[in-house]
Amino acid sequence: MPRLLLLDAGGTISSARTASGALGAGSGLALPGPWSGLAVRRVYRGLSEQMSLADAQAVVAAALAAAEEADVDGIVVAHGTDTLEETAFLADLIWRSPKPLVFTGAQRAPEAQDFDGFDNLALALALAEDRRAQGRGVWIAFGGRLLPAAGAFKRDTADLAAFDHRAGRAQDLTTLALTADRRPAPLGELKLDGSVETLAAGLGSSTRLLDAAVASGARGLVLQALGRGNVSDAMVEAAARAAAAGCVLMATSRCPYGAAAPDYESGRALWEAGVVFAGALGPPQARILLSALLGLDEDPAAVRQAARDWIAASQHAG
Repeated sequence: MPRLLLLDAGGTISSARTASGALGAGSGLALPGPWSGLAVRRVYRGLSEQMSLADAQAVVAAALAAAEEADVDGIVVAHGTDTLEETAFLADLIWRSPKPLVFTGAQRAPEAQDFDGFDNLALALALAEDRRAQGRGVWIAFGGRLLPAAGAFKRDTADLAAFDHRAGRAQDLTTLALTADRRPAPLGELKLDGSVETLAAGLGSSTRLLDAAVASGARGLVLQALGRGNVSDAMVEAAARAAAAGCVLMATSRCPYGAAAPDYESGRALWEAGVVFAGALGPPQARILLSALLGLDEDPAAVRQAARDWIAASQHAG
């Protein structure tokens, strides 16, 4: 039998009621009898909305260290759902081990009659010990579905099937493909730049926040654009000013499914100004990618090219 390790990274799955009656951090993940022998390490205390980039990096570092242990064959991380897609993607950017790494969590607190944490944990453990998951990077197991970390997102605030995939790559244990996925080459290391911000474009949005972000020192910006990656002419001009000033910009879509691409006039103008289109990554994961690349290189042109290369490789994966 494969030897599995569970990393407890907090979240709803291990939460508890506070004195006010609201959900807050619990004392740790309590496992029922059938899992009493499962090795557990606590790597984060609290709910995931309080996580910093450093906290997420520490969770990933704990998983990387565990993968080097000879008596660990697969790793499961129990994580808060609010930022699970970001930490899982952060791990996927650097994961070189053939050992499976699977993220899961819960939408209901342990006290709830319909607590879903143990069902999700059982699915994650089953995937972590499945030979088909070896060498295929990082996964999210949730609500009966298995999703590659890159492109996954939280689609619902309360539904038990909380996660989906922007490119429609959700599977289950019965349909999990036997062939290995082609993935972009893992990054050499993680050194995150905390200056990257996300800005949302809407009907008639001004450019004040974009200009202010650049003026305040943001080295990278993720634009949550309209449709395929479209914005107003004023936003195009502001993005061009930002790029000329050395800020690296990535365009994503506010649509939950599909990829951003420079198909329309404004999108093409963004592309010509140096904006990188994030493909099937949503805004949260695009920000993680840009933070990681900016942490590795100070040259904006080199970072833009590295981002384009990663996106191109991910679009040919499958």
